[in-house]
Amino acid sequence: MNPAAAPAQAARSSRRRFLAAAAVWGAAVLGGWTLRRSRGEAAVLRPPGAVSEQDFLARCIRCAHCIDVCPVDALVPLEHGPAWQLGTPHFRPRRQPCTLCAGSEQMACVQVCPTDALRPLLARQQVAVGVARIDPQTCLPFQGVVCRACWRACPFPDEAIRLDELGRPVVDAQKCVGCGLCQHACLAEPEAIRVIPFAPRS
Repeated sequence: MNPAAAPAQAARSSRRRFLAAAAVWGAAVLGGWTLRRSRGEAAVLRPPGAVSEQDFLARCIRCAHCIDVCPVDALVPLEHGPAWQLGTPHFRPRRQPCTLCAGSEQMACVQVCPTDALRPLLARQQVAVGVARIDPQTCLPFQGVVCRACWRACPFPDEAIRLDELGRPVVDAQKCVGCGLCQHACLAEPEAIRVIPFAPRS
């Protein structure tokens, strides 16, 4: 082998290894993104009645009708995050939770959606935005402090959230609709109960 050609060959070999590694990394990232989307996992909390995240992103035309009619201004357009989610409606419970349009016959956001990204629901118990999770390390009753803020705020007390024999809140994942009223009401800072988004129940 020509000694002068050795550095060039080593550089080409190094470049091939880099490109191969980059291809593997890119495939892994793309595969993970595709898997997350195929599972319909939402990274944010969607309005009541939202279809699976994959279908929601395909159907939502970013018209903002649901944002405009929300009676408590809970819904806002997503301004930060993946490009394919920007402009879509979501809500942040600590700022303003979803009240499920309490006192009204129907939920306003669902009524105005022109593309079926939001489906009509027969009852508010069918809402499936996410599920509340409690952090026992910061939840006041777990530290011996009397607090029933989340239980009082819950639209379905003793169903979605109940208190155990020591007065500590317990979330029933099958009954929790993910409205975020508990997270908004939590007296701990940062909040000890948070709604984790998930794909709607079928």
